[in-house]
Amino acid sequence: MPAFLRDLIRPAAEQPAADVCLVGLPLDYGTVLEGGRGGAIGAPNAIRRELWRYHKTYNLEHGVSLEHLRIADAGNLDLSQPDHVRNHDHIREQLGRLLRQYPRVVVLGGSHDGSYSTVRGLFDASDGKAVGGINLDAHADVKDKTEISSGTPFGKLLREKFVAGPQFTEIGLHSNLNTKEDIDFLNQQDAYIVPLGHVQRDGMELYMSRALNCAIKVGPTFVSFDLDGCAEAFAPAVSAPSADGFTPRQATEAAFMAGSKEEVRLFEVVELNPNYDRDNQTARLAATIITAFLTGIAASKQK
Repeated sequence: MPAFLRDLIRPAAEQPAADVCLVGLPLDYGTVLEGGRGGAIGAPNAIRRELWRYHKTYNLEHGVSLEHLRIADAGNLDLSQPDHVRNHDHIREQLGRLLRQYPRVVVLGGSHDGSYSTVRGLFDASDGKAVGGINLDAHADVKDKTEISSGTPFGKLLREKFVAGPQFTEIGLHSNLNTKEDIDFLNQQDAYIVPLGHVQRDGMELYMSRALNCAIKVGPTFVSFDLDGCAEAFAPAVSAPSADGFTPRQATEAAFMAGSKEEVRLFEVVELNPNYDRDNQTARLAATIITAFLTGIAASKQK
């Protein structure tokens, strides 16, 4: 029995058929556009290091072994073009290709504007049908701006009809980090909003299960986890840190639940900024969240 997660991960060229494929988005320009801290370009490699160093194939809590999971790694996309729009076109094209090849794709990111094009890739791989989704985040990221920035992805996706508003949920939004204009827009789209305080009061399971059941009504679904949704004490190395936020327990619970639904074809962990990490603390949390998602997949297959 392979003991470590690293024993299961193979380059995509060697694993053309797998249960899940990892891909890195070395991207931070969209965060810089919003005045955030640059450095998320180093996120994919930092997350991989922690996936390889620590995580094992047996999950004690759920009594699940990941040993039979086939995990491919497509490496990092080349996003070095000086034209930001061309980089996003490349993300959309490559994610669409990977999602046609693999049943699940896990994105290691990278600034949150990447979601604008990863989700469009899911849309393309789903025969052009609007998809459902969940954003776990301190910020709504629905600003109405022309440029593709970390503050605009879900606003663009909703306005351009790539995402179905009634099948979209924002979980963990902070009370004083979102404008009334943005909340009004989400309400106009018939999206669901779960403030952070509600998660802390009632628990993650209630709201994540509701959001998943809502999203998968239309079929293919994405779950995007912004690490700045976690409290800074647990995740200091993000582009826009917050004093309050999710705990690691809430984060891993949400990821496990996402993995247990086969309709969740795209799972992202974004906005890691390793330039500000303490002893790889935030990168390790990102890897732990991804491992929880993989455990959810293994648990659903075991059933």
